[in-house]
Amino acid sequence: MRRLAFSLALLVAGAVPGLAFDADTEAVLDRLKTGKLVHIDDIATLMMASERWCYFEQDGECSWSDIYLSIEGTDATYEISNPWTEEIDISFVDHGELRDNRYICEIGFDWVPSVRAYEREDGDAIEGRALEALRQEIASTITTADNSDCFDYVYRGADAETEIVTLLQRQYVDGETDPANDVEVKLYFDKDAAEALGWYW
Repeated sequence: MRRLAFSLALLVAGAVPGLAFDADTEAVLDRLKTGKLVHIDDIATLMMASERWCYFEQDGECSWSDIYLSIEGTDATYEISNPWTEEIDISFVDHGELRDNRYICEIGFDWVPSVRAYEREDGDAIEGRALEALRQEIASTITTADNSDCFDYVYRGADAETEIVTLLQRQYVDGETDPANDVEVKLYFDKDAAEALGWYW
């Protein structure tokens, strides 16, 4: 009877959508509705429960990706990874602010000193003077102090089997949003699947 009951429990668990997600994520998903805005507190839960956020995914590769490292109050810390050139991928740590129960906003944090870089062909780390030269190149190309855009998220769906949640990210510049800048983002909760993701140029 005990073995039968255990087997039945496994069968029932496999038939219930969403049981592949952790309890906190499942609680968030239970109250979300497709096509509706996601409250920033729920976004924060998804940020910390997921392994990687993959933007504009194509064939297992991302245009860029985020890993959320910590959220303390309204302060969010996250690692962004993306191609810098056809030959080089970079990762860096940025900071944002959760605002108005809706948005995560850039705060003009200077992330350039945190840049790490890797050769795309073989994954070898770029270090020493070559890394410093790359950081100087990045600093001369962009101005992080001007970064002040905000973003909110609309729920699109979840797949318990693959442990992926899909959102639509909307960008706000000076309080205005343009649908042309909307981005689909897939939140990976399976560690192995998240680590297998790459980036395309």
